[in-house]
Amino acid sequence: MNEPRTPRLDAKTASVWDLDGTLLSTDVFGESLTRLLLGRPWMIPQVLVWLAAGRSSCKGHVAAATLDSWTRWPVRPEAERLIAEARRAGNPVVLATAAHESVAARISADLGLFDAVLASHAGVNLKGARKLQAVTDWVRANGCNGFSYAGDASADIPLWRAANLVIVVEPTAGLERRVRELGKPVEVIGERRSIPRSLLRSLRPHQWVKNLLVFLPMILAHKFDVATITAVIWAFVAFSACASTVYVVNDIADLPADREHPKKRHRPLASGRLPITWAVAAGAGLLLGAAMISAIVLTPAFGLILVVYMATNLAYSTWLKRKPILDVLMLAGMYAVRVEAGGIAAGVPLSMWILAFSLFFFTSLAFAKRCAELRRHASDGGHRPAGRGYLVEDLPILEGFGAASGYVSVLVLALYMNSPEMHILYGESRILWLICPLVLYWITRVWLLVHRGHLDEDPVVFAIRDRVSLCIAGVCFCLVIIAGLVREGVAA
Repeated sequence: MNEPRTPRLDAKTASVWDLDGTLLSTDVFGESLTRLLLGRPWMIPQVLVWLAAGRSSCKGHVAAATLDSWTRWPVRPEAERLIAEARRAGNPVVLATAAHESVAARISADLGLFDAVLASHAGVNLKGARKLQAVTDWVRANGCNGFSYAGDASADIPLWRAANLVIVVEPTAGLERRVRELGKPVEVIGERRSIPRSLLRSLRPHQWVKNLLVFLPMILAHKFDVATITAVIWAFVAFSACASTVYVVNDIADLPADREHPKKRHRPLASGRLPITWAVAAGAGLLLGAAMISAIVLTPAFGLILVVYMATNLAYSTWLKRKPILDVLMLAGMYAVRVEAGGIAAGVPLSMWILAFSLFFFTSLAFAKRCAELRRHASDGGHRPAGRGYLVEDLPILEGFGAASGYVSVLVLALYMNSPEMHILYGESRILWLICPLVLYWITRVWLLVHRGHLDEDPVVFAIRDRVSLCIAGVCFCLVIIAGLVREGVAA
């Protein structure tokens, strides 16, 4: 398909570009403010004071507080192409934005695309009529014959009305109709975003498979009455809602690192396909839903464990993920918390066996995730992944820690096979012993794949897509069913 071409303008016609939603596919102030409050929630009262002093003042304070955590902003390729065409034609290129001047100047310096920057400053929020005045003054002072203007919202209509050429980015049908009614040459760039689809991707429903761990205590205790099954299903829903909230928080906290990552930079928030306000609203709504389920359907103890899970995740997202070894133990603990929550929902006290197995098994998976990330980073020629506390040189020892943890989990499983608790449930049957070599094979295979660099960064996602893993899980399930039937046959 041929690319749309910009109508030819007279020589020395300024090419003027808005920033938020136009040059960039995100909102700089909204994103900076959200990241600031996520990392430093104690600053909420201070931000309210800044807002009371005026929007331009607040933008300045937020810019000063976040410039030390700078990110690679998502620039639209179509915008870069049109700016390059304007520069080749000898036309000056101007960034005109309501963002604070310190932020706009930093972005302009990073990109190297603009001849001038017009932005908000002390007491002046450069938007609407004020932006139009600033642009026309600059065009007149620099001897231009007029200007083209690129924007994305109805607030830009006064500038489009005064412009020689209208460039509109991802307009709605209504906005595009209003723009064309101006009777100016119009160019539309960018594909219209499907925000619901992007939001669903950010919530990562495929990751809810991890929350199936809440069913484990019920299954192991053979407690399959309707009330228990219903309670555990509600627990699964509540944990999935909390997990999706956590994914949104993680994506916001990890924006700078994700934009440096070859795959993660395509995530909806990192790429700007999902407005950060939508993500925050969705996360808050899901968290409220989980709280209502805990308060109305389940028990206060389950609500408490959800609070612990959320607090742990927030601590991990904002700080602990940068602490080597501790981050792995936190990841493993979050898996184990799901098992504990399932026990509370089902009314089944967890044995020391399942807690010990969970600790070592999930620690192994957490190490596998970190090692896979380091392998990918090493293959890209990197030394230290952004936002992590590890070096590529740590790989050998981390692989040793992870494999050892996995093998200890198999040892715990083998000891359980000879325990009184197992004999109460399954008698003297040795059928379940076959699970031990199967789990041992799976863990060994996972670590071999990690060492070869063939494992997805998330081993749980890998497991649900891997046919060998699914076959092993199916065989283990069948062995449990057979052992239960044999036990009932002996008892009869």
